[in-house]
Amino acid sequence: MQSSALTLDGEYISFTPGETIYEVAARAGQMIPSLCYDPRLDPFGGCRLCVVHVKGLRGPVASCTTKAVNEMVVETLDEEIERLRKTLLEMVASENPRIDVDPLRGYASQELTTLVDRYGARTGRFAGSHSGHSKTDDPNPFILRDYDLCISCYRCVRVCAEQEGDYAISVMNRGFHTQITTEFNNPLKQSACTFCGQCVQTCPTGALGDKKAMRFATERS
Repeated sequence: MQSSALTLDGEYISFTPGETIYEVAARAGQMIPSLCYDPRLDPFGGCRLCVVHVKGLRGPVASCTTKAVNEMVVETLDEEIERLRKTLLEMVASENPRIDVDPLRGYASQELTTLVDRYGARTGRFAGSHSGHSKTDDPNPFILRDYDLCISCYRCVRVCAEQEGDYAISVMNRGFHTQITTEFNNPLKQSACTFCGQCVQTCPTGALGDKKAMRFATERS
């Protein structure tokens, strides 16, 4: 079978048919930024941070949802793309009341912080309404639900459905009224949640946190 290859930032790289540009880049050691991507989940293309230029196409495309094509020419790091990424991060940062969170909240909790600092996006250039309302009074002993920090990447919803098959959490409303919720907006104990913790571990902002880890750290200090 004839091999397939594309040009990525000037380097000729082989790929397996079916791979996305994002997957090819990651395998080649070129880490394209993203906030909605989790390798365990179906591509979503929601945050748009992973956009790249493909020769012959009019505008940038989401690399996580665009399949690699033989002889495709891709640029991931040009000035326009980097400026777009910074602007997107500035907008995300403007909506969140806190960018810095306790790393004990979860495995991926520092992803937003890291990208905002990498792109110098703490500019305060944008200001506006915040979406999400925290459920910090949820009585469960395991999962902190600090939805004021939610960026609507839906990784928690998708991992609950695609990996665990529980469908315990979902999304209601749109725009600034978007909210991660359970059926009838009840506490987690009254939902199909099994407290597996997968939603906490995939959250890139710390909007979901591991209460047990944070409590243990407090008791040790």
